[in-house]
Amino acid sequence: MYTALYRKKRPQSFEDMIGQESIVATLQNQLRSKTISHAYLFCGTRGTGKTTSAKIFARAVNCLNSIELGEPCNKCESCVDILAERNLNVIEIDAASNNGVDNIRDLREEVKYPPSTGIYKVYIIDEVHMLTTAAFNALLKTLEEPPEHVVFILATTDPQKLPATILSRCQRYDFKRISRLDMCQTLASYMDKEGVQIEAAALEYIAAVSDGAMRDALSILDQCISLYEDEAITLEKIQNLLGAVDQGVLFTYTEALLQKNAATALHTISQVSKDGRDLSRFTSDIINHLRNILIAAQLTNNQGQDILDYSAETITKFKVQGSSVSPEILIDYIKEFSELQNQLRYSSQERLMLEVFTVKLSALKPSMPAPITIQSLQLEKIQEAPLPPVTSSVEIPTEDSHQPPEVNDISSKWLDFCASLSGLLKSMLLLCKVDCGEDIKIICNNIGSKQYITDHKDAVASAFISYFNLPGNPNIVIVVDEEYNKPRTSDTFKENIQSQINMEVSFE
Repeated sequence: MYTALYRKKRPQSFEDMIGQESIVATLQNQLRSKTISHAYLFCGTRGTGKTTSAKIFARAVNCLNSIELGEPCNKCESCVDILAERNLNVIEIDAASNNGVDNIRDLREEVKYPPSTGIYKVYIIDEVHMLTTAAFNALLKTLEEPPEHVVFILATTDPQKLPATILSRCQRYDFKRISRLDMCQTLASYMDKEGVQIEAAALEYIAAVSDGAMRDALSILDQCISLYEDEAITLEKIQNLLGAVDQGVLFTYTEALLQKNAATALHTISQVSKDGRDLSRFTSDIINHLRNILIAAQLTNNQGQDILDYSAETITKFKVQGSSVSPEILIDYIKEFSELQNQLRYSSQERLMLEVFTVKLSALKPSMPAPITIQSLQLEKIQEAPLPPVTSSVEIPTEDSHQPPEVNDISSKWLDFCASLSGLLKSMLLLCKVDCGEDIKIICNNIGSKQYITDHKDAVASAFISYFNLPGNPNIVIVVDEEYNKPRTSDTFKENIQSQINMEVSFE
């Protein structure tokens, strides 16, 4: 039967553990000095060695040969039985599925009995934060004053969910994420032993994607070995498997975004989609890329590798790209992309949303020209004309007067109105134009936008009433460019505009 890599390569001694040197040293010193505590709490992110350390420690405290060395020998009868999972002195409990008070009551009854062989009974409770409140209360007394032959090891990825009364009764050890350098060296060693050829760049990418979790990295390698059997594993093959994109694509897309080059950015999205890449992962990679640019721009020439965990050449590229943009813009982009990433989780139109979002960021200028309407032409004429003299008959509104704005003001305040909204509706409306006559016409650039805004027409109307303090419900008409521009192509329409301007606007 095939054994998964993360099980096959699980460390069997503290010497084999990577990235947790301080925790290993502390546990070994306790074993050598025989100052073993009654309760431990191992917490940290997934795949960092919590359960593995618990199993090694459980063997070490019951080892018949080498407890003085701070390591289990893995050869004596006790160690062999525990490795084979037939020793009744080591009990593993999954708190996710055994989280009730009855389970803990059974445990309290069991701890009274001494071990059949060996020195200690070791209870490893995994995902302990999943226990119910009643179960925690039932565990308290036993955890505080257990029999001398009992050791509790609680493991969790979410220690903040544990009651303070539990935390105060345990020795806490925080397992940190494994560094990329340690992970790459370890994975390379594993692959040598397995006879698998793999590029260094591929290992670096796996280490980056795994985010410090060795189990995740080994699972990715397992998939690659199965897919590309008897083939050398390259960076491109890893990216194909994960649906990820090359780092060069991230630089290209980000540069287009910063240069307001919508065409290049959209072409990049199109290519990423055609290559079958995961657009949600692409969005996540862009967020991380923007973060790297932001951090690199703050560092001096000889800094960066310990923070960014990239090669010096790649860090230089980050710095160059970050030199052309302010940190404030990068921070805003990271916030916007993070919001988009949350929206993509619940959307079936990932590409559409990403394209609309890209156009918004890359094509939107500080001041977009409004569509030509009667009101906008009148406003332009008024601004060009000299102001009439102020007479005593002119009533100047005071600062406290709250008169509702005219509907015509919507054209000049359209971008401000859109900016007051949030989510995809905000992104869609920012790409539209508005024409305010008898009706409020929202002019969309494609059918998809029209359909989305039509579906949320009530929300738009409510926002109009609230923002512009309108006295009643506005009549909103939603059209696309083709529908809006069709009647405006005739000369008669243009003449009507000019005649209305001549009649309605005059200053003498």
